[in-house]
Amino acid sequence: MIATRLRYCVYDPDTRGNVRYYLRKKGHPKIRLKAKFDDGVGNISEAFMKEYLDALASLAAPPPAKQLLKEDTFDWLVDQYIRSEKFQKFDIATQRDKRSVLNRFCETAGPLPYKKYRRQDMEASQLKRRDTPGAADKLVKVIRALFNWAIPKYATVNPATGIEKLNKGSEGFHTWTPDEVEQFRQFHAIGTMPRLALEIMLNVGARISDAAALGRQHEYADWLKFIARKNRNRSPVTIEIPMTSDLRRALSATKTGDSTYLATEYGRAFSVAGLGNHMRDWCDRAGLPHCSAHGLRKAAAVTLAENEATAAELCAVFGWKKLETAETYIRKAQKKKMAGNAFARLNMHRDRQSVSH
Repeated sequence: MIATRLRYCVYDPDTRGNVRYYLRKKGHPKIRLKAKFDDGVGNISEAFMKEYLDALASLAAPPPAKQLLKEDTFDWLVDQYIRSEKFQKFDIATQRDKRSVLNRFCETAGPLPYKKYRRQDMEASQLKRRDTPGAADKLVKVIRALFNWAIPKYATVNPATGIEKLNKGSEGFHTWTPDEVEQFRQFHAIGTMPRLALEIMLNVGARISDAAALGRQHEYADWLKFIARKNRNRSPVTIEIPMTSDLRRALSATKTGDSTYLATEYGRAFSVAGLGNHMRDWCDRAGLPHCSAHGLRKAAAVTLAENEATAAELCAVFGWKKLETAETYIRKAQKKKMAGNAFARLNMHRDRQSVSH
């Protein structure tokens, strides 16, 4: 990546590591620069420079007068929601994610009256995004939450209630296999920060937001105790789990940060987005482009389920509140075990037949 020294121009990749450049000047909204930055031979492309200069010129113009939002429009409702106590109780990452979805929705629906928005309109909005079913389903989920908040003060019905997912067949993030875990371990030796990140996420079953915050202060008598960062302001969940031998060995061999186990080369704690970007790079370098941080959490759940952990035990480890979540992993583990038992009996039957002949 070329280091940009352009005034107000910053490189700010998203949480998945995708390249993003913005023009940022205090007192002005940030401007996304969408042209390709690199011309392929190590120079800034002409298209990028033109977009940069145009954006820079726009900053010199006086900002437009702020218009009052027309009541009963989606723009107004979303603004009320974002200002609400309920929204402010979400953690920062959740606020950012919901705001991003709502802002994109309001690019077209903002001036429309939200009270006239019906189920068929929500279904049409979902189908319009069917090429990216995950994003389509997330829109429905966020709009459902918006109207749940709005009822009964601002709305009487929720147009997103009961709408089925387009992405029903997807299992989400890829679950790491034992071979993939071993491949990562072989590439990133014990004592390195990538290896410690893997051992924390795999042996703690931690979300990346928790992995970024864990440190020595959470240890007691070979156990870890911490409050999960997800929903910690609305519905905090305390997690207590024993430290495995693999985790203790990685911690003993790695130079950790002062306040967190995982730290940058400068000794500072990772931001959640920063750790996600590094994990993406560490997986890519290990030849595992399809693997992710969240997939390690799923792998931890699979391992425990296959070792006959109960639903309640899985909920205690992973901080889940619904037994149904844990039972999904248990059913899969039992299905795998039953398939193994069936083929074991088949092989035993064949062995008996060969002996009799």
